[in-house]
Amino acid sequence: MRRSAAVAAKEADGPQLDFDELPGYVGYQVRRAQTQIFADLEAALKEFELTPGSFGVLTLIRANPGITQVALAAALGIDKSTMSPVIFRLESRGLIRRKVQLDDRRRHALFIEKAGEAVFITARERVRAAEAGVAARLTKAEQRVLTRLLAKLMGRADPA
Repeated sequence: MRRSAAVAAKEADGPQLDFDELPGYVGYQVRRAQTQIFADLEAALKEFELTPGSFGVLTLIRANPGITQVALAAALGIDKSTMSPVIFRLESRGLIRRKVQLDDRRRHALFIEKAGEAVFITARERVRAAEAGVAARLTKAEQRVLTRLLAKLMGRADPA
């Protein structure tokens, strides 16, 4: 649930909240950082009517022409039912298209459309600028360490 800016400001003026041991939890800190970063990305993508998630979907479709919804959902770590409305919105805006696969008519291959490419290119510049703003809070060495540690938390040997 989102709080309004007025409610957040009023709470900030009130007594200091005791967060007890929460700040010591890795998951808590990662979630707080993710919330702030996504707020920056949402602002960067607002004029394109894209969310950070839909930008990620568009990025993967562009990089993997013909990817299926199932493979896309798996790559992003979300379930197929969550993916369907995102695909529908992108398709209804003419940014992507679905094509029934001949070998399995239950599956659709996804492709970026010309309009989607144009939106993606411009939106990507905004995302890159927002990402640079986030990254600028850390030194290059800290960025590499953070990326490596986050990959390790996800059970991956490398950040790719």
